[in-house]
Amino acid sequence: MKDTFDVFCLACNILVEAKVVANGFGEWRSDAVNPIDEVDCEYHGDHYSVAICRRCKGPFLIREARYGIPGEFETVTDEVVLYPVPTGHNLEGLPDSIQRSIAQARRSYSASSYDACALMCRRALEALCKNLLAKGKDLASRLADLNTNGRIDARMLDWAHGVRLVGNEAAHDVEAEVTAADARDILEFTEALLTYVFTLDAKFRSFEARRRSRGANSS
Repeated sequence: MKDTFDVFCLACNILVEAKVVANGFGEWRSDAVNPIDEVDCEYHGDHYSVAICRRCKGPFLIREARYGIPGEFETVTDEVVLYPVPTGHNLEGLPDSIQRSIAQARRSYSASSYDACALMCRRALEALCKNLLAKGKDLASRLADLNTNGRIDARMLDWAHGVRLVGNEAAHDVEAEVTAADARDILEFTEALLTYVFTLDAKFRSFEARRRSRGANSS
C-alpha cells in the first residue's frame, strides 16, 4: 500500500504530495465460476485511502481499482480521486464565443494565471451580453439590461458585477493582484451564471418538449 499520493490540490492549485492517514478495502469479486475452489483464480477489488495535503492539510479520498491472482501478483488498474470533486462541470448549449472564453478561463486558473482567468471570465460576460442582444454603453449597463428583461435575476446580477469588477482591476490596475481564492470564486460565479442562462434553459425546454409529446400520445 502507498504511503503518499501525488494529486492536484484544488485549494493550493498545484500538484502536491498527500500523506496517507487511513485506508481500507471495499468488496472483492472474482470472475471465476467457483472462486473458493480455485486457488489461482483472478480477483478484482477496490482499495480506499484517506490522504492529507502536506501544504494546506486538506483531505483527499482516493480509490484504487486492483486486479491480481493470489500468491502471484497484484496491480492497480485505475486510480481516482473521489474527493474533493474537481471544479468545472460540463456546460452544455454555450455559443462558441462563450465556450472559448470559459475554456481559456479554466486553463488560466489551472496554470495559476489568475489575472488571465479574471480577464477571460469578464470576456465571457461580454460575449453573453452580445449573444443575448443586451443594450447599454458599457458592460455594467448591459448586465443591468439583462436583469431588467428577466434574463438573469438580482442575485446573478450581483455575481456578474463582481466578476466585472475583478476583471476590470486585472485589465487596468497594474498594482492589483487577483488571488487564487478570488479567481476560483469568479470562475465559479461565471460558470453558475452560464449554467442558468444556457444549460438549464436548454434542459427545461427539452423537459417541456418531452411532456408535450407524452401528452399528445396519450390523447
